[in-house]
Amino acid sequence: MGTSTPSRSGVAWGCNAVTIWDLFALWRRQWVVTLLCVVVGAFGVVQARSLQTVYWGSTSVVVVAPYLKGYLTPLGGDVIPLAGVVEKLVNIDSDAPPAVSPDASIIDRGIYDGVVANVPDYGGQWSENYTNPIIVVQASASDPETVTRRIAAETARIDSILTDLQVDARVPTNARATSLALPPAPVAVESTGVASRALIAMVALGLLGVVIIPFAADRLAAAYRSARRRALVDDDHVPGSNSAGGSPTPRNAAMASTPRRAAAPSP
Repeated sequence: MGTSTPSRSGVAWGCNAVTIWDLFALWRRQWVVTLLCVVVGAFGVVQARSLQTVYWGSTSVVVVAPYLKGYLTPLGGDVIPLAGVVEKLVNIDSDAPPAVSPDASIIDRGIYDGVVANVPDYGGQWSENYTNPIIVVQASASDPETVTRRIAAETARIDSILTDLQVDARVPTNARATSLALPPAPVAVESTGVASRALIAMVALGLLGVVIIPFAADRLAAAYRSARRRALVDDDHVPGSNSAGGSPTPRNAAMASTPRRAAAPSP
């Protein structure tokens, strides 16, 4: 009681528990499908293990108002819109997915090889709230040198755009806002979760596939065999078959209409 036994029609997946012997019987019946699932799963695991290590780093570019130069607090509220304009121009050709949280890293956004620059939005899902004139620059790559080089290039690009905006607006030199990178030399750190998460996901998918796909194939095969048996039974019981009270079949009618040779008279 409480266990199911293997049958030719498939594994019983009802209220009874499925034992390991049921799975072995299932894999034996559907060995071709099971072998394909194992091969595909092993290939996915190998690919997950071959993922390169990812490094990432970040820095905060602060837009400093001229009358606050040399002071980090309080930050000037009138330069927050300026930081937003600079961010829009920096990301004019960017197709990076938006951040779901102001504290989300570039790795959390699924970008393992690239650079992003955003003004943190603390307004949540339904509103926008930019509290500081800070552009957070983040970069990711397969080696730390590329990370630091990309951050340095993006920081220099932000400073150039900020200067060009004020030059085009004919802002006097002594009244221009400047940028300040904190830290000026960011450190790239290794993201250890990318390869491990991919490996765990592939192992889980492979195990599920080895059970679910052969089971589905077994159920389909059982349904096909059952449909064929029903079709054969229906053919044996269709009207016009050679059954009691039924109409004669064409073959029987032809045999009945064939003249028979008369028996020879007895001497």
